[in-house]
Amino acid sequence: MGITYLETVILSILKRINGERTIYSLFHLLQGKRSSQTIQDAHLYKITPYFHTYPSVTREGLEKMINRLQHRGLVEEIADTKVILTGKGEATLEQKLSEYRLPDYLNGWKYHQVTDSFWERLTLLIQVSSNLINHERSFIPVRNKRETLTWVKQYIKQQNEDRCKLAERLYGELTSALDNEKTKPELVVIRLTGYRKIGLTTMQAAEWIGLEPAHYHFEFLNCLHAMFDKVLENSHAYPLLNGLIKKAERNVPLTISTDKTYKLMQKGYTLEEIAAVRNLKQSTIEDHVVEIALSIKEFNIDHYVPLNKRESILQAAQRNSAKKLKQIKEQVTDASYFEIRLVLAKYGDVEWS
Repeated sequence: MGITYLETVILSILKRINGERTIYSLFHLLQGKRSSQTIQDAHLYKITPYFHTYPSVTREGLEKMINRLQHRGLVEEIADTKVILTGKGEATLEQKLSEYRLPDYLNGWKYHQVTDSFWERLTLLIQVSSNLINHERSFIPVRNKRETLTWVKQYIKQQNEDRCKLAERLYGELTSALDNEKTKPELVVIRLTGYRKIGLTTMQAAEWIGLEPAHYHFEFLNCLHAMFDKVLENSHAYPLLNGLIKKAERNVPLTISTDKTYKLMQKGYTLEEIAAVRNLKQSTIEDHVVEIALSIKEFNIDHYVPLNKRESILQAAQRNSAKKLKQIKEQVTDASYFEIRLVLAKYGDVEWS
């Protein structure tokens, strides 16, 4: 018996984590929990594409899936709620990935705050434009959120052009933005509602295409994220679509607690002083600093890790898996775990030859 698409995704994430985190780290990742630990793990294990990409997952559902995988000999428990792939699991995953590849453009970390609002705006804008050019003013909006309805109404007014020209521009931008050999644009198109045409629901679309619901969901996100990449990289060519994104798009913010720490750091407080002022453990403040390094590209860590030690940590990371903090610590004995984590947070995405 084969494994499902969602089980393939779970196995691929488990392979990266390699028993170093509990199965609940997957739950928090897929749900998009904005905690320092989840954010750090997502970057450390290079699984950021899956951040907040399957928020419907439940703890119970994940536990049952892991139990099924374990019962079939694909994973084995090495500690309480920590599992690794077995040889059979590795082979099964490899075989499944030869049948279909995981999404190329999926980027939950970058786009998790953009995707839903963009899709709501786009689908309503298309429906309104389609009906207006067909002189139909009486229809049930595909979206009923007042915020979305108001936003799209104002957006159309801002364009200040003939409705037929607006619809033509929107069609042109959308067909161009969706044109990608590595994605399946039809997965998006069949969901769109227009004049006398009702778009399919997620379940209906999955059934119509012939994919498992989870498979359809990830491929759908892949299409949208690929489109975001193209639109944002060449925004002048996609003014309408870019306009749907840019007001919702912003740098991924820090968690509330980390933001408070960052503001104190900017005022010149030391980490020890911040811990005292906020009545938090030093280790918690250090977690915040690692999150800051992950989220703010221009953040300079020189004050926290001397250059020579930083180079030693990176060299050790090259010789080992960058995830094996203990192995790096054994090779760079004068480095603290905080310093190691901070260096990996800052430079962990660098590809080493």
